[in-house]
Amino acid sequence: MARIAAETGYEFRFSAVNYRGAPLSCAKPGGRGVFGNAVLTKTHIASSADAPYVAQNGVEERRWICVTTTEQVNVCTSHLTTAGTDAGTANTAQCGELTAVLQRFANDGPTIFAGDVNRLDSCAPDTFWNETDAAATQARGIQHVYGTARSFKKPVAEIEPATYTDHDVLLVRARLKPPRL
Repeated sequence: MARIAAETGYEFRFSAVNYRGAPLSCAKPGGRGVFGNAVLTKTHIASSADAPYVAQNGVEERRWICVTTTEQVNVCTSHLTTAGTDAGTANTAQCGELTAVLQRFANDGPTIFAGDVNRLDSCAPDTFWNETDAAATQARGIQHVYGTARSFKKPVAEIEPATYTDHDVLLVRARLKPPRL
């Protein structure tokens, strides 16, 4: 993330994800650091918060991370557990926790989220719009982007094919609405 941020001029925050109780080194190619969640933003970051979900399942820790920019926009991401037989309960609980986190941030300003929620239905609070990768060819419908409807204009979503990953790229463009006077 540090290299991408340096090459693009973006700021970032990173939250390492533990695997079997310890950070997991990235592979193929190696030497890139550890696996985790990150938020990159062109706007300066004023603060950040991250935490593991209370509900966990399996050997990979699941977490959320949010940053607040100096323009008072909140940007969040997460990767929820898969929704298998036993994991479905953890995914449902994580989805509920994520909804509460996003609502808390939305109470303080415009909030946008993008991540792999590993489910077809939304984890967004009722006051958010929701875009998904339902039109993708790989693992369709489980990547989501949410935004506070009162703060962002109608989003435009695109799907780009991708190789060397289990998802196509979900690109969502959403512009802030002008502030009300």
